[in-house]
Amino acid sequence: MSRDNMGRKMIDPVTFQQDIDAVQTKLRIRLGARGKTLARSLRRAGRALPKPARQAGGRLVQMQAMVVHPRLRRLVTRAQVDGALAELSAPLNVINVKERRKDRLLGFAASVVFGLMVLGAGIVALMRWRGLL
Repeated sequence: MSRDNMGRKMIDPVTFQQDIDAVQTKLRIRLGARGKTLARSLRRAGRALPKPARQAGGRLVQMQAMVVHPRLRRLVTRAQVDGALAELSAPLNVINVKERRKDRLLGFAASVVFGLMVLGAGIVALMRWRGLL
């Protein structure tokens, strides 16, 4: 076994890019995080992802830059990629898109109702102060 390989299995750039594209598609579908690159999609996902998943995404972005370079590609192993992909995909798999959409709609409706209640209280207070009530 040569000193370069030492039991490490090099990553195939085409397979790696397919894995990145799959994760990027999952980010777009589950969180609505659109972007041309994985880094951009992760930035748009922001705090919707837990910290370990964001860190795994950062590692994938670094590996993506390394896989493009022929000499640096040897430093990236399949086990590292699979671990980072699993860590990033795990929280995405449990996200329910319909539930998330419903929660966002209910939150918006609640804020509108609260604003109307504050406006109504302000009108009642103004009418009382002016002696109309």
